[in-house]
Amino acid sequence: MECNFTERHQVKKSVPYLFLFPALGLILFFNFLPMLQIFYYSFLNYSVFSESSWIGTGNYVRLWSDPNFWWTLGNSFLYMLVTPALMTLALMLALAVRRAAGGGIVFRASLFFPVITPIVIVGIIWRWMFTEDTGILNYLLASMHIPPVHWLTSYPMNAFSVMIVTLWRGAGYYMVIFLAGLAAVPKEIEEASILDGATTFQQTRHILIPMLKPTLLFVFVVSASAAMKMFTEIYVLIPGAPISNKALVSYLYQQAFERFDLGYGSAVSVVLFLMTLSFSYVNIRAMETRT
Repeated sequence: MECNFTERHQVKKSVPYLFLFPALGLILFFNFLPMLQIFYYSFLNYSVFSESSWIGTGNYVRLWSDPNFWWTLGNSFLYMLVTPALMTLALMLALAVRRAAGGGIVFRASLFFPVITPIVIVGIIWRWMFTEDTGILNYLLASMHIPPVHWLTSYPMNAFSVMIVTLWRGAGYYMVIFLAGLAAVPKEIEEASILDGATTFQQTRHILIPMLKPTLLFVFVVSASAAMKMFTEIYVLIPGAPISNKALVSYLYQQAFERFDLGYGSAVSVVLFLMTLSFSYVNIRAMETRT
């Protein structure tokens, strides 16, 4: 009797894992196995048009002396400058929506609309706005007797143009995350601060922001990682720009899918993965230490 009870208990404990197995199997097959394969390819002289051969760390040595790698790596860090601006704007929007009458449903929907707009459409619209001769931005500058700006054809202005689009498109997404964090703040604390005479600014600085630290950490890590891996906005907005004006993922794409140098492209992707992982780990540890 006791033996049967133990067996039934063991079966019950294994049931959740049986439900998880199909999803875990798919993740293993489509995520982890390709990741291991990329690590392996990075040690090969592997091209679509030639037979592969083992070269050890040759691709990584080549990276060290490749100026385009360093240019695109620097640009990836440059694109990360959008992160603090994006976080600040998203938090301000979340606070404004939270205090709006009726929950700001229309306001919230209008701010989230860019998030669900296809990036190709977004790119076409903004490329038209950034056009030097007929774009609306330079038209407005000309009306104020300001010389036209080379939004998409000069460096680093084209990088900042991409950041503007990222800021416009991503603010609504992170606003929703901040709204979820603000919803978890106990109402009693805010009400007590109001009774004590705290202003809106004091509530935000001394109550809301400290209680949003986990959300701030999440948004910072996710947005900074996304900025480091930026590709689609660059591909759509400045397709004809030199590779030295683009980010590391664009260089990876050029090497692997345009020049079909899969071994070298794999080495670039491994470096990008390790950098993103290290960056996320350091920031998470730093935020945990502060809290």
